[in-house]
Amino acid sequence: MTEDPTPTAPDGAPRSRERLGRPPRFLVIIAGLVLLAVAGWSAVWYVGTRKADDLLAAWLDSEAAKGRTYRCGERSVGGYPFRVTATCASPQLDIADSGPRLRLAAEGFRAVAQVWNLTHVIFEIDGPVRIGVGGDDTGPDALLDADWQVLQGSVRAPGGQIRRIDVVARDIAATPEAPAYPGGPAMRLSARELQLHGRRADAADGSNDIEAALTLDGLVAARAGAAPSQPVDIAFVGRLDALPYPAPREPAAFLAAWRDNGGSIDVARLSAQQGGAELRAAGRIAPDAAGRPEGRVTVSLAGAGSVDSGTFGGLGPIVGMALQFVGKPTEIDGRPAITGEIDFRDGRMLIGGVAIAELPPLF
Repeated sequence: MTEDPTPTAPDGAPRSRERLGRPPRFLVIIAGLVLLAVAGWSAVWYVGTRKADDLLAAWLDSEAAKGRTYRCGERSVGGYPFRVTATCASPQLDIADSGPRLRLAAEGFRAVAQVWNLTHVIFEIDGPVRIGVGGDDTGPDALLDADWQVLQGSVRAPGGQIRRIDVVARDIAATPEAPAYPGGPAMRLSARELQLHGRRADAADGSNDIEAALTLDGLVAARAGAAPSQPVDIAFVGRLDALPYPAPREPAAFLAAWRDNGGSIDVARLSAQQGGAELRAAGRIAPDAAGRPEGRVTVSLAGAGSVDSGTFGGLGPIVGMALQFVGKPTEIDGRPAITGEIDFRDGRMLIGGVAIAELPPLF
């Protein structure tokens, strides 16, 4: 017996077959637009990554021609769909045209930028890092091993010119090797956190001025076989005026060009805290014709009774004693303090006209 496949309604009447109709036209249009958008964005991302890779390759070639070599054990570019990422395993840097020569080797480097804004780059460097200075005819290597929990930063470079740099590092440890200090004791430096912020200032005369801020919390210096010093917290806010551009690679040549430009350091605030003592300073310093610091700085010291021979690297007792004779009473955040003027003149540091230290030329 053959069964009739035609379905029937509950009342026994035959029911017509149901057919799937075509999807509504607006859904087809939306799906097409989505596919076009995905394809278009993929093309934009691909072009952006190729542009970033080409710019990086061209910059590396340009730097290599100047004696600055950057190497990666392995380099890759990715980040689809909204970012452009670049990774470098075992990066190495060799700046042969600097004086002295500088070489760095790290564990890893990563950078990321939004595909629509390749001029703002966020980066991260993995430690440990080995830094070598010298190693040519001028003498042996001065080596430093450094590590950290995290080191991150960002660079803003609209138009290809760096306008701002920000760096943050936490749980830092640095150990100079013996060749860096011939005959001296081994030393280990550590800090809880370092923050560095710098940006180009819009100077009215068009000079190359940099506004900078630095904080270094929990800085400790520990010599082998000796108890570590008390942690020091350091903060600086100021401005470096008339920096030479392009900058000479030799430090002495750089400082000489900076002096010839009329360069100076304007210290809006410099503070150091160690134990119960706090030292603050503000003023302006510039290199003189002989390459020595010249200028005047206002210095205030609170907690002079907490100063010992090692406070602020041995500077605390000298400043404290001088201010006891020529300083005036003041306050630092409500704490009793003494203040006075420090003059840098003719290669000497003077407080109240009394020379307390000789200053060698910086270059």
